[in-house]
Amino acid sequence: MEVTQIPIEKIAPSPFQPRETFDKDALEELAASIKEYDLLNPILVRKTGDDTYQIIAGERRWRAAQFAKMKTIYAIVKDIDESRQRIESLIENIHRKDLYMIEKGRGVMEIFRSEGIVQTPKNLANIINSIQRKKSRNLSLIPTEDKIDEICQKTFIKANTLRLWLEAASVAPDIIKEELSKPVYDRIPERILSRLSTIPDTDLQKSTYLKIVEQDMGKDEASKFVSQIKKIPQDEQEAILTEGIPIEVIGDSREGFSIEIPKDEIDTVKRAVSVGKKKQVEILTKPIIEERGKHRRNLAAHNKILDALEVLFCPWCGKPATTHLRWKCHSDETMEEAKEQAKENYQDASKRDEIDPRFMKKKK
Repeated sequence: MEVTQIPIEKIAPSPFQPRETFDKDALEELAASIKEYDLLNPILVRKTGDDTYQIIAGERRWRAAQFAKMKTIYAIVKDIDESRQRIESLIENIHRKDLYMIEKGRGVMEIFRSEGIVQTPKNLANIINSIQRKKSRNLSLIPTEDKIDEICQKTFIKANTLRLWLEAASVAPDIIKEELSKPVYDRIPERILSRLSTIPDTDLQKSTYLKIVEQDMGKDEASKFVSQIKKIPQDEQEAILTEGIPIEVIGDSREGFSIEIPKDEIDTVKRAVSVGKKKQVEILTKPIIEERGKHRRNLAAHNKILDALEVLFCPWCGKPATTHLRWKCHSDETMEEAKEQAKENYQDASKRDEIDPRFMKKKK
């Protein structure tokens, strides 16, 4: 295909562009580069009239060229109809690395709608997941599933990735609006959006999102937090999600997770929990709860130390870090053995109502 120069004002953006925001600073940087080195990669367009064109790929370059005050732009004209352009444009755009997961999910939805599949993003994600399970078991697909699977393959993107994008695009509209309004560097890790979509209650989903943002949780911590918040009673959810009250997600994938409110914040939680929910307050203020929290933190700390020991070595001689404890008592026990004892202590504390004096001695 031949590269030609086309007047910028004769070109219109694609109506199928999934990107909803264009970073102005990034466009100005690209414009400066174009001024210095010219346009290194031509855009791709299709003809829509005698002297008018529509972008198939390269809208960001076209916008930057306008910032650079260019009159014409290098382009390749492709002879395709609008239907084919819609699919090609959408597929090309969802492959872009700098496109946000929500935007990719919406782009995927447009591809399926173009092929006659009309579903909500969450339903479509569930169907794709079901298709993958059936295929792994060599089970036959119904006609609709066959068509959806065919479209998935046409995108040249893994089905699990498409599912994650669709789940991200299915979170509450307020969350989507909030995330898309932020600078790219300030957005939450993308996979957290997918995890949030597993909370069916919209209000709980938004409250959980705000707590994740408030505490600046990382991907792993947020994922554990979402898993746990769905399992606890509503009155506990209200206490945990109260603004300004810090929480900790304790545990690991082997032993399970729990959400803990630091002891210093229990009085704040009591004020946050509405009158009449005395059981919640009583649970939070029991001494045994303090001990259980102590054991949970101890177990979590041992897990972190064991993980660190895998990569820790002496920076002078290269000898692996010791796996033995640093305190004087029980000095023959390894860290792995200590972790198992910490686990046993926590499990024991979870089954009893009386504290163990060994672990709850008052500091002098």
